[in-house]
Amino acid sequence: MRELTQKERLLQAIACRAVEKIPVVSFTQTATLDLMKLAGAYWPKAHKDAKLMSKLAVAGHTEAFLEAVRVPFGLTAEAATMGCTVNYHEDKNDFTPAVEKGLLNLNDIRFPEPDEGIIGEIAESVRISRGAVGDDVPIIVGVTGPFTIAGHLRGVNDILTDLILNNELVHRLINSSWPVSLSFANALVDNGADVVVLIEPTASIIGSEFFGEYVLPSLKKVVSAVKAPTVLHICGDSMPLVGMIAETGAAGLSIDQKVNMARAKEAVRGRCSVVGNVDPVAILQMKKPEAVAQDCRRILSEGTDVLAPGCGISPYTPTENIRSMIKARDMYCNST
Repeated sequence: MRELTQKERLLQAIACRAVEKIPVVSFTQTATLDLMKLAGAYWPKAHKDAKLMSKLAVAGHTEAFLEAVRVPFGLTAEAATMGCTVNYHEDKNDFTPAVEKGLLNLNDIRFPEPDEGIIGEIAESVRISRGAVGDDVPIIVGVTGPFTIAGHLRGVNDILTDLILNNELVHRLINSSWPVSLSFANALVDNGADVVVLIEPTASIIGSEFFGEYVLPSLKKVVSAVKAPTVLHICGDSMPLVGMIAETGAAGLSIDQKVNMARAKEAVRGRCSVVGNVDPVAILQMKKPEAVAQDCRRILSEGTDVLAPGCGISPYTPTENIRSMIKARDMYCNST
């Protein structure tokens, strides 16, 4: 029997099908200062230019040996293209973009075309990356979830207050944002992406009741219409939400390092894969390669379907530490 390609292996793993070895990828951002130097592509330009974005993303595969290419490196492309003010930190190469200001008038919400502005550059970077790595390497794309886009439009603090005081506005904003998530996701798939990661970083702090009312319905709408397998990533302690997350129809759940892998696997009861969850700072950035490998072996033994960081890789992460994830997987799978 022939060996699976990296793309075949990842798609099987997130579909809860048996593979001969666990894939090692990142479903979250992958750029580091080391990789920027190796690729000759630096932030902030690589946040906005398709060719530089692709060079930096591909370096995560060719130099750090992650078994996928992952673009982009931030969560603001949708908001920027919808009219929000985004700070790209033009004088820094170690910062991800941040939304500085939402829309002053929510009647000004616009629905961008999937080939315009920053989202168009990201779509183009996927096309370029596919040409660079061929058909056997998976391309993972990150798309901002509807609730997070709504928070960018309104302001995060304001929308958290609106959950209690102005729920009609929250529903209106989410109804405006989920079609953008879907349109962008499908444009990326059309350009060559294999897996779409929907990222809702703040969903774990609003509690299960609000999650069920506001976030879950919009995620179901997006997941059901995306033209590729989806993985849902939520930062923080998402354990109280795991049961509902499994209802979204997503193929996989990417968990933060604050969640116990074994408990999450038990909670989803085979309804989706669970992926993660190496601590990106305390372990992947700060520890020596041997300690990184030890933590990876623990997570593998707890049953992760795909070994991955629990959140975005820090720009200060040594390349050797990322490579240690692959070495740990190889040793683990060869011994079991």
